Amino acid sequence: MPRNPSTGVYSKPAGTTPSVGQVIDPAPWNALTTDLGNEITNSLPRDGSAPMTSPLKAASGTVSAPGLGFASTPQTGLYLKGGGLLGFTQNGVDLALAKASVYAAKAGDYTALASDDNAVHRFTATATLTLTAAATLGANWQYTVIADGGDVTIDPNASETINGALTLRVPNGSKCFIICSGAAFFAFVTSDDTHGEGRLALSGGNLLLSRFNGRRLTINGASEVIPSAGINLAATGLTPSALYYIYAFMNAGIMTLEASATVPAVDASTGISIKTADATRTLVGMARPVTGPAWSDTVKQRFVRSWYNDPGVSLFSNFTANRATTSTSLVELNSEIRCEALVWSGEIFEAIASGTCVSGASSGGNRSSLAFNGTTPEPSGSMAIVVAAGDSIPFSAQAVKTGLSEGYNFVTLIGGVQTSGTGTWYGDADSRRTSIAARVRR
Repeated sequence: MPRNPSTGVYSKPAGTTPSVGQVIDPAPWNALTTDLGNEITNSLPRDGSAPMTSPLKAASGTVSAPGLGFASTPQTGLYLKGGGLLGFTQNGVDLALAKASVYAAKAGDYTALASDDNAVHRFTATATLTLTAAATLGANWQYTVIADGGDVTIDPNASETINGALTLRVPNGSKCFIICSGAAFFAFVTSDDTHGEGRLALSGGNLLLSRFNGRRLTINGASEVIPSAGINLAATGLTPSALYYIYAFMNAGIMTLEASATVPAVDASTGISIKTADATRTLVGMARPVTGPAWSDTVKQRFVRSWYNDPGVSLFSNFTANRATTSTSLVELNSEIRCEALVWSGEIFEAIASGTCVSGASSGGNRSSLAFNGTTPEPSGSMAIVVAAGDSIPFSAQAVKTGLSEGYNFVTLIGGVQTSGTGTWYGDADSRRTSIAARVRR
């Protein structure tokens, strides 16, 4: 066959070059025309009307002159990289292809290598992941960690950092995507768990942070798991009547509570309320110990409040004996009726007082009102009663207060007489109870 099948070069058969006056031998010419017909049939039609019957082979090419390109844009196409790797070039610029992910399970400590680029490793136990030097791994090296059995601590090489820190902890049940810049590492830790952020309450004699609407709490930018049994904090060593903010932090991988007088602030990077200037502490509540010291959360004293999932608190208090005054100005009748609560900034404190009072003067009158944190009456919540001496009559007063300072607040009943005599507000005689019912809510 005149056409070399390996090179594609066509050689003219012998005896097919005639001269003038020569008698033509039909054999070579018949073979030539047959061969030309075969080669034309074996050619690839430019109009695409017939496919290749064997692999199409192209030149290796380069990034600037690909072996398979386009007539209008010859610098865009396919070429053969070194090592038998396929390359894609666009306008003479190589296009990098994402490597396929490689999954493996790890039961202990591991050192990530350059060959782990784009690997996904699931750690089934508490472990330390050591990262090879960033310069060795190179820019765009990436790696995914799944913590499924214990926390995984990521430890870059020597003094190199990850997210600006020397180490990064991936909590159990979380995943972490790591990328190398060639000089440092950056990571993003996420979890599929619901972030309920928990609820703080009094349990027994201790504060208890427990799971609520999920099991996750954000601490220092990481998604941490609240233990199934919750975490406790005793009032030991604290000052009675002082206001403490309650923060959660990680102590050697263990979630722990801390009581601090330091007020919270919003972390600009996460939007989470934290201890001012300390993102390692996340706000979870506030509390006010009583004498002991001990924590208290009663219907009269709501001294434990949760920052997350707090539905508000209800309060109730009453006189246990008759309380009287001869004051013509409004005074607190007795502090035992106070409803005391911790109030978050922006909450509403609403209250209603009711009961029975009696005047000791003929045509005398008793005035009753509610006051917050003192004896200044609320303008919309007072009631004056003018009756004959010795007559008793029911009364009520109500008030709604906003704009209170964050922390300790109380509402109390204040009263006075109109002109003279003694005004009396019943305690629990004959079920004529003077009481206050209140609620604090957002």
